Order: sequence, then C-alpha cells, then structure tokens
Amino acid sequence: MKRHSAMAITLAVLMVATIGTAQSRLPSVKIPFEFKAAGTIFPAGEYEFSYESGKRVVLVRGIANTSSAFVPIITMLSGAIHTTPGDAHVVFDKIGNDHLLAEIWIPGMDGIDLLSTKEKHEHEVVNVPLK
Repeated sequence: MKRHSAMAITLAVLMVATIGTAQSRLPSVKIPFEFKAAGTIFPAGEYEFSYESGKRVVLVRGIANTSSAFVPIITMLSGAIHTTPGDAHVVFDKIGNDHLLAEIWIPGMDGIDLLSTKEKHEHEVVNVPLK
C-alpha cells in the first residue's frame, strides 16, 4: 500500500513539473534578412523560436545553420489587444539597415517582448504560416 502511495505521489509530481514547463514554439520561420538578437548576428535563413514557460528566455535556433542564442524576455504583451489566437508572427525593429528581434507571437499565448528600442524605428513583421 505504501508503494502505491509513493508511486502516486511521484506521478503527481512529474505531472505538475511537466505542466509547469510546457514548451511553446513557432513552426520554422524563413527570415529573409540578417537580424540581431542578444548580441548575436543571424544570417537570413530558416529559424525556430521556442519559449518554455517559467523560463525568462526565448531560444532562437537556426535550422540550416548553427546559429543559436537565448534571448532574455523583457515582458509579456497582451495578445487580446494585438492579435487573434491563431496569429503567429515575428516582429523586428528596423533601424536603418539593421533588423533587431523585438517580439515573438505564438498562437494561443500572449506576445513575448524581447527588445525595447528607444530610438526612431520601423516595425518589420514576418508572418508565420501555420501548418
């Protein structure tokens, strides 16, 4: 009987740990220009952006290249005022010819703010086709 109780407690702890660290990601995204994030320069190409709840970073990982970085999260952005639940896109702050990774929008989540640019800039949005 004690053995069953211990197994039940272990299973419950594993379930809570799994729920507490759910991972969300965008399908691979083709970025048509070089961009900067967390001090790293990423060449144009295909990337994955993933977020693990409870962590304060987003992982940017190149599909066809070895570029990757953990980008610190500034804050979460309310999705209700910006996007629909099925909308997915990546936002870059464009200053001159430089593209700086600024926001990630994953379906079913609030947005993730990665950069707060104070100087004059434009937004360039890369929409993510959902499969």
